Amino acid sequence: MNNSMNKRFLALFFVTMLAGCGVDGGSDSEPISAPTPETGSSPEPVEEFDPVLMVSEITENVILPQYAAAANATEAFASETGTLSAYCDAIGTAEETSAFGLVQDDWRATMSTIQAIEMHAIGPVAENENALRNQILSYSAGKLSTCGIDISAILNEAGNFDVTARSLNQRGFGAIGYALFNSDLTHSCASQVPETQGWNERSEDERRIARCNLAGAIAEDVASAATEVNEDWQTFGATFSSEDNVGDSLQLLTDGIFALDKLVKDLKLGVPLGINASCSAVACPEIVESIYSANSFANIRNNLVAFRNLFTGAEGSGFDDYIREEGFSDVSARFLDNTDAAIAIVDSATSTLHEESLSIVSNSQTSACNNAFADPDTPSDFVGCRLTGAVKRITDDLKIDFVTIVGTRIPDSAQADND
Repeated sequence: MNNSMNKRFLALFFVTMLAGCGVDGGSDSEPISAPTPETGSSPEPVEEFDPVLMVSEITENVILPQYAAAANATEAFASETGTLSAYCDAIGTAEETSAFGLVQDDWRATMSTIQAIEMHAIGPVAENENALRNQILSYSAGKLSTCGIDISAILNEAGNFDVTARSLNQRGFGAIGYALFNSDLTHSCASQVPETQGWNERSEDERRIARCNLAGAIAEDVASAATEVNEDWQTFGATFSSEDNVGDSLQLLTDGIFALDKLVKDLKLGVPLGINASCSAVACPEIVESIYSANSFANIRNNLVAFRNLFTGAEGSGFDDYIREEGFSDVSARFLDNTDAAIAIVDSATSTLHEESLSIVSNSQTSACNNAFADPDTPSDFVGCRLTGAVKRITDDLKIDFVTIVGTRIPDSAQADND
């Protein structure tokens, strides 16, 4: 882990030559240069940085507390004494409106803890092809099947419903968002689907109760997975932060924080806004996360905050210290400045991401979005497009500066880019 700076400089020179070809694979940005040591810096770090201590402190100060927070929040949300159960009981009564406000707030607070762990989907949560991760939140695996959720609401009334037998796109905390927040009580299935026959003729209260009861069943499933992950990480954390595994753990941390690239920049922003080539239309609003709760920007903000905590190690040593000790204080500062700038852009939003995506219907709007993406420092009505460009600045640095200085690899999923 402690190569001499002379060897590192040779590696940096080599990467600089490669960077001229464009790591991102896109044509929207200037070629990315590898970092060079600051002028006047010593050929050796002033003091020896301990990556083992850094991994241990990130584990103790960031990862483990975030898994514990997600487990506690999802358990409370699914509890018989929680806001969800209270809302289900209040439907059709004078207390319904106030109970609904409380469960909405609780859902958003719980989702914030889930969005934090999305930025380190590594270790036990990622085993068996992300089985537990997708059980908690399935957005990264594909869009929700709203028809499937409507069918589940009906099947759940039979009393022997097994939510674990349903597809992942009908489960997870996002499915609860649909069941709770969708004010349109009409089912979303084709007219010939047998299970939903007669659903639209039922009273609004009956349909709300059915969806709410399904939300309760899914919430228990989510809490079960979050609790299992939390317990597994309590054991796995010691192995993860051990000196013998520091190289593998640094790579796993790299794999985790690259969620900012493929999950946040591409799936949550670039595809819905039509910036990423994976969207074959002018824009793809149906891909927006948390459409019905209008929580998409909040989710991304929580992802950015979680990324910053992983990068800095919160109260302990982090990658910012590592990069600075290697002689690249400017690179370390740039990561933090660009992350703060992206968070500030989220905070400036006055409409939802779904509304912005829906508004992109013509060449002029596409052009305005692309301009905002290319120049995120300039205010624009297309906040999501600006945000995509701001996040790209961070991920460009991840793809060259971060992996070069830390000595890790770009995850396979982030090797190619289409924006």
